[in-house]
Amino acid sequence: MSGARRLIQKDKYRWEIPQDYKPGMNVPGALYADDEMLAHIREDEAIEQVANVATLPGIVSLSLAMPDIHWGYGFPIGGVAATRVKDGVISPAVSDSILTAASDCCAPI
Repeated sequence: MSGARRLIQKDKYRWEIPQDYKPGMNVPGALYADDEMLAHIREDEAIEQVANVATLPGIVSLSLAMPDIHWGYGFPIGGVAATRVKDGVISPAVSDSILTAASDCCAPI
């Protein structure tokens, strides 16, 4: 049976979103959360967004989801991905909280 719409528990805190979870995924997804956090994560569409990120051109290795993952605009909040320079993408979205935190520190962004 395909991996469509299922998560694979790797250990107590790691979950894999298999590459066949959704058509077009170029890499698997990885989600870091315990059972209680996962229950909250499943309340919105953030896992679908992790799978969507895995379809991006040039994505390298994994579409990652940190424990604070929740629904965002395109990428989930708490989502991370690396892409190749040659054939990847650049995500222009930066949240206001990141900009505020960066402006309050000593290094300009």
